[in-house]
Amino acid sequence: MIDISNDVFDAITTALENYDSSVKTSSVYVNAPSSYPFVSIEMINNSVYERGSDDCEIENFVNTAFEINCYAKGDTRMSKAKSLLSVVNGVLESIGFTRISQVPMQDQNETLYRIVARYEGVVSKDETVYRR
Repeated sequence: MIDISNDVFDAITTALENYDSSVKTSSVYVNAPSSYPFVSIEMINNSVYERGSDDCEIENFVNTAFEINCYAKGDTRMSKAKSLLSVVNGVLESIGFTRISQVPMQDQNETLYRIVARYEGVVSKDETVYRR
């Protein structure tokens, strides 16, 4: 199985730590992080790209998608969440992924801000990412 989730997680985490050492990350969705700012980086799809299959191997390429949740609190919550996503976006675009959605989410008491973004790409056996 072709799976680059650990490499993607490590690249994003390193970039975020270089941007702001207080950012915490997780490789799974977290509904209520224990500290902020926080970014979850979760692979939400890894399916065989059938057009890349041949008679010998069924998995030469996979469709891969990641969901990113950027959380921030405080007076600058919106701008902080956007700046976190900007860092993530730079990493994923440099790898070869395409952002397919970005949705802002604000909680009911307006103290927390979250942006959810999804990225897709086709990944080969040699871990090259192709834009869809």
